[in-house]
Amino acid sequence: MGGRHQFGISTLQSLFLGFPFKPMFVALKPIDYAIILVFVGFMVVIGMLLKRSMNHSTDFLLAGRKIPSWITGIAFISANISALELLGMSASGAEYGFLTFHFYYLGAIPGMIFLGIFMMPFYYSTKIRSVPEYLRYRFNRPAHLVNSLITLLSLALGSGIYLYSLSLVFETLFGWNPHLSILFSALIVLIYTYFGGLSSSIYTEVMQFFLTVLGLFPLVIVGLTRLGGWDGLMQKIPESHKHMWVGLPGGQNELGWDVLSVTVGLGFVLSFSYWTCGFAEVQRAMAAKDYRAARRTPLIGAMFKLFLPFLTVIPGLIALAEYSSEMNGEYNKSFLILLKNFYPSGMLGLGTTALLAAFMAGMSSSVTAMNTIFTYDIYQTYINKGEDDKTYLKIGKQSTMVAVVFAIFTSYIAMQFENIMNYIQLLFSFFNAPLISIFLLGMFWKKASKWSAFYGMIVGTASGLLHYFLYVNKMLSYKSDMVSNFYGAIYSGVFCFLVMVVVSFIENEDPNRDLHGLVYADRDKTNAFWDPRILAWGVILLVLLAGFNVVFA
Repeated sequence: MGGRHQFGISTLQSLFLGFPFKPMFVALKPIDYAIILVFVGFMVVIGMLLKRSMNHSTDFLLAGRKIPSWITGIAFISANISALELLGMSASGAEYGFLTFHFYYLGAIPGMIFLGIFMMPFYYSTKIRSVPEYLRYRFNRPAHLVNSLITLLSLALGSGIYLYSLSLVFETLFGWNPHLSILFSALIVLIYTYFGGLSSSIYTEVMQFFLTVLGLFPLVIVGLTRLGGWDGLMQKIPESHKHMWVGLPGGQNELGWDVLSVTVGLGFVLSFSYWTCGFAEVQRAMAAKDYRAARRTPLIGAMFKLFLPFLTVIPGLIALAEYSSEMNGEYNKSFLILLKNFYPSGMLGLGTTALLAAFMAGMSSSVTAMNTIFTYDIYQTYINKGEDDKTYLKIGKQSTMVAVVFAIFTSYIAMQFENIMNYIQLLFSFFNAPLISIFLLGMFWKKASKWSAFYGMIVGTASGLLHYFLYVNKMLSYKSDMVSNFYGAIYSGVFCFLVMVVVSFIENEDPNRDLHGLVYADRDKTNAFWDPRILAWGVILLVLLAGFNVVFA
């Protein structure tokens, strides 16, 4: 899925999973702390300034649906970047090279293009307030409730992992107390999301994105300059690190990946279910000012995503070429080694701020998604329907506080797992994988019946669990845990699809049921579905994507 929770590779685990990791203490100077404090101050000020415009629950939870597409597009991609990705992708790049690009070029961008062209018209034109809410209108309340609860659980676990991973990084690099790091970071996110809601989260994510890029870009420039440019880098890395596709047939590569698991498991099931059905990202597109802006949002994000591997994976390759002896096989040190060796005082503060910004963007996206789903999908729908809007605004703010507290709690849960990355990836193969079948059939097959989504979700999840049971008990064998996760996702998605089709033919569906705007056959025709300008975006992205795959094949 090209972003959150993608790094189930064993060598990345020692940094994030509680295994011993040698400290690399670097002393920050006053100017470095000043840069960090200025950044934190801006976050707080943005939240406070937006406080006055939070008059309704839609202002707080949906950003009033009035934000330009270039802002929501950057926020879309920023919400997916985390400190976990920066360090994990550089580590993966150092160990496996261009093979890591698949997390972006198969595991993210195709799903983002599909979201903008095919799925946002349904999300935005129906004015639904969350991704789970689509299931309530298209299918039934049981499917909606199950999906809402699963989404809340996934978001809560994700936000806790951000806190834990960043605290561990800062403890390793600077010797900071991890408990204080967790509380300090959570407090800052709480302040600006509590006062400014989704709007403050989106606007701060834009600033966080540029800070992240600004903090990473010099690492690449300095590293390539030292190595004599791109050709110099290519001469100093192993041949196995120079290809995306060579070695995939038959799984002849260090990860044991094969074509089917990567293209279908990662590139379709996991990628599409995450990027098209994951509310933390889709929520940014829903906040766009109009129909076309909403569709452009993930396409703008995809354009940035195309070039992001050069800021995350390439630093790992530079570290391998320049500091392999210092790294000594601990690939998870790659990003931190470059930070320590390339950045003097001032720049070190900027690099540290980039890590902090990446973390805050990821966590704030989870928090704003959680407060919206709880307020609208749980509280208003099942607990207390029909209250005045001020009540839902109040609940939204209260649930923001609870979400941050829960993130702190789950960060300590994350500390207890020795294999948290595989654990989260595994959860995605259970719970997220069936979603792409549900939404594709729901949007493009009018005969998909009310109960088909519920039973498809249950059976799809159960098939993923059964697959995992067979794997851990050695009744199934794969070359790595990640390959098992990819195949588990395939089984979850396929069984969900088959069950939905069978249930739809068995169930007596009401022919007069109003599905206007929810399915392609009865889509909202006040806005053009086949918009030439949107299609042009998609074609350009696909051409660029194909080009990158050919160049790095």
